[in-house]
Amino acid sequence: MANQKISTKKLKAIVFTDMADFTTISAQDEQKALDLIQKQNEVLKPIVEKHNGEWLKEMGDGLLLSFDSSLEAVRCSIEIQETLKEIDELNIRIGIHQGDIFIKDGDVFGDDVNIASRVEGFAPIGGISLSDKVHKDILGVSDIKTSFIGHRKLIGVQQETKVRCITSHNLPQFNLSKLPIIAYYVCFFWAALSFVACTIHPIAKYSINSTVPISQIIRTSIIYFMLGITYLLIGYSTLSFSRGISSKAQRFLVYLSYIFVILPFILFIFNPGKQAVYLQIITSPLPIVFVFLLIIIVIPSIITIFLNRYLAKRNN
Repeated sequence: MANQKISTKKLKAIVFTDMADFTTISAQDEQKALDLIQKQNEVLKPIVEKHNGEWLKEMGDGLLLSFDSSLEAVRCSIEIQETLKEIDELNIRIGIHQGDIFIKDGDVFGDDVNIASRVEGFAPIGGISLSDKVHKDILGVSDIKTSFIGHRKLIGVQQETKVRCITSHNLPQFNLSKLPIIAYYVCFFWAALSFVACTIHPIAKYSINSTVPISQIIRTSIIYFMLGITYLLIGYSTLSFSRGISSKAQRFLVYLSYIFVILPFILFIFNPGKQAVYLQIITSPLPIVFVFLLIIIVIPSIITIFLNRYLAKRNN
């Protein structure tokens, strides 16, 4: 009970700020650096009070603020950045996260405070970055737009965190990699090409040589169709991951795995040549059958079990 009197736990929207290039400024002119900190505090305090925020802690050139509402924290941060645009050399980054904070002996603790400080590191100079918790709280606010930065591994945090950046109100945006965009466009192109080939190639092949077995035409069409589906889902997964909605893409990839489990049996039906080979192996002497089973069943099973245990151990 005595410990509860000196320690208070609160669920808050946590705002962490950091002044850009402060180390360089301080090394060149310490008095100028101190003046910038004082100027920052003078400008920011009225804005924080206006949005019902709590001035928790000053950490050198950084500030730790808290708000009862994620929306108030975001609107306060936007007003701060808009105000600081008019002040030369006073450029800050802001990170916002929602979680529990512990106040003890006038100091502030908690893992969520650390997360807010890590999220701030992904904000561009003069910009604002958000954790996914905060983004969900402001999702329905029409005048606040965000862009997905990525699934980021934060120092001291076990799970990856979805980080976003506010792009409305003329705030600077995070420079995203163009490779995922190029990748999913190319995948969509190959998917479209495969779907076209799924229809045209078998017809063209049959028109040139009408003696081609129907089973071979059907098998070729299925292969092109599955290739198109594969490219489509890989492209969609890349697009979804780059936009922060990867759960849907992962669900579709599970469905694709079901199809690929069944696909060899479907292709086997339309391939008399392979049927004859398998039949020959099955009717051959016992050692050859054992080698065949070892190659197609035992070895893949061992590899699958090993990978499954390795991934499970890594996730835990």
